Parts: sequence; structure tokens; C-alpha cells
Amino acid sequence: MSQAPDKQGTHHFILTVQKPLPGGNGFAVADWSGWFTPDPTWTRHDAFLHIKKTHAEQNPIFAGGSVLFFSLEHNQL
Repeated sequence: MSQAPDKQGTHHFILTVQKPLPGGNGFAVADWSGWFTPDPTWTRHDAFLHIKKTHAEQNPIFAGGSVLFFSLEHNQL
């Protein structure tokens, strides 16, 4: 999903996910950010589902977790 710094995608994202720890001993929280270029036919929701799925695949402990924060913006100033 991420590319070399000189080849960044058109969009930047931030995703924060929370999931209860086994045994009810609190919560695990993870932030994930990066950039990518979504398919031109995608909606914002399509991009969100893709990012959430990719995060869960790369971090299985957070699969099925609650999204606390999501941001998707054009990767430009």
C-alpha cells in the first residue's frame, strides 16, 4: 500500500483502531498512517474499507476492532 517516499500516492490516511484485550484486561489501540492512490472509481467508503481490511491483514490482533478515528485527504499541501 505504501510506496517509496519519492513516489507517494495521491491520498494520505490515518486510522486508529481499538480492540478489547483477551480476558477483559483493558484495550489495545493502534494508529496507522500512510499513503496510496485509490482506484479512480472508488468512493471514500471504498477506500475506508480497503484501508481497514489491509490494516487487519497486517495486524490480525486488531481484526474486528472498533475504528476510533479515520481521515483520508489528498496528499498535498
